[in-house]
Amino acid sequence: MDVRHLTPVEIADLLDAAYRADQGEAVDGPDPLTRGSLAAYLSGDEEMRQDAWLAWRYELITQERRVDEAANWLDVKFLPPCADD
Repeated sequence: MDVRHLTPVEIADLLDAAYRADQGEAVDGPDPLTRGSLAAYLSGDEEMRQDAWLAWRYELITQERRVDEAANWLDVKFLPPCADD
């Protein structure tokens, strides 16, 4: 899947599915190739990352889910670490 053509809301939906799958919920998360593409894309496009996060954050809030835990997962577990210069 070419994630570069997705909207922030579509990316937020993928992030939510990946997060739920990582939390052990019975959902179909994105396949490993899509996860890798998504993580690489969001690591390289700060504007899209912020837009997708805002969309996902809104979804988390409206569903009364833990925003802080999702943010930590996104920053620490989902996105690849930054290379040291």
